[in-house]
Amino acid sequence: MTILAKDMAEKPASGRAAYLERRRAATRDGIVRAARQVFAEASYVDAKIDHILGAAGVSRATFYSHFESKLELASAIYEETVPQTRALFERLPLLAGQDRSAVREWLADFVGIHLEHRYVTPLIAQLQLFETGFRARILADTEVLIDLVAGSGVDAFAKAGTDDRQRIRVRLLFNQIAHVCAEVARGEFGVQSGICLDLMAEGIVRFVKPAV
Repeated sequence: MTILAKDMAEKPASGRAAYLERRRAATRDGIVRAARQVFAEASYVDAKIDHILGAAGVSRATFYSHFESKLELASAIYEETVPQTRALFERLPLLAGQDRSAVREWLADFVGIHLEHRYVTPLIAQLQLFETGFRARILADTEVLIDLVAGSGVDAFAKAGTDDRQRIRVRLLFNQIAHVCAEVARGEFGVQSGICLDLMAEGIVRFVKPAV
């Protein structure tokens, strides 16, 4: 009897199920961690499942017991960032009427998300190019964020729930915020990053400024 089999035999049925579930979750997490590393070092197209298997130290059968494809795995990595992004945009309407420094701090938090998940931004861009349907997923998630802020009661956002032109304005604002924060996180503005975030903050303040 193997050590694992003996260990399992000594556990009650409910304990065995919980143990197996923990092992399965740990294996899945290991695959995701390995994929993050692989996607950080190679493009989505060039990253092969074999590379991920090697980095994770698992068999092909084990991989496919958790993920149907490389796309499903990449999507799981993207989905890890969704709760943080949603929580960040839930705070956005609260900035209405506040000064630029508060908005600047919010933008810094968004840059922080990009830095924490620095491999995700290029991965998302490549998925939209090479995987049919992923662009639709991103657009759908953006609409969810717009609906989220539209329910806040802040005039500039609330109108996005009923006015198509205002909804497009909000979407364009969100696109600009995401691009700017990603570029700052990548260091593309260098020493001028502060100026870039200040200008973006000014734009958001003007956008959400309460009507007088």
